[in-house]
Amino acid sequence: MRDILLYLISPLLAFVGGFCTYVVILKVGYDETLVDGTAVLVWGSLIFLAICMPLYRGIIYAIDKRFTSYKDLLYPLGCMLLFAVPTAAIMLIWGDMKPFLPEAMLFHSFFIMSGLIFGLCHWVIKKMPPFSDSSPTYKS
Repeated sequence: MRDILLYLISPLLAFVGGFCTYVVILKVGYDETLVDGTAVLVWGSLIFLAICMPLYRGIIYAIDKRFTSYKDLLYPLGCMLLFAVPTAAIMLIWGDMKPFLPEAMLFHSFFIMSGLIFGLCHWVIKKMPPFSDSSPTYKS
């Protein structure tokens, strides 16, 4: 059960949270609405799976190996600080490597929030007590 939470639910929550942040920042910061979210969903999910997931898992593994405390701060902070790498990949695909373009800023917010959610989820899940797979048996 813990593996399902770590490897399926946590990334899914992180991606959805990042996408929602993208939409909110687009509306609040730029007073625009997302007309066709297909491109953002497709490119965001591809980059998230190909780049973010390995980076997030790598940083969490490195934190687990080097630190015994402050993981509640280090997991989210470590994942959040990686935001420039997936944004750079998306901007390379679209042909512009300017990190302060409005489109880049939207993806920065996307990956900062997904890193925060991913790191917090991993910390919470790893702090949970182990699940018991055995159910009580009753004699009749």
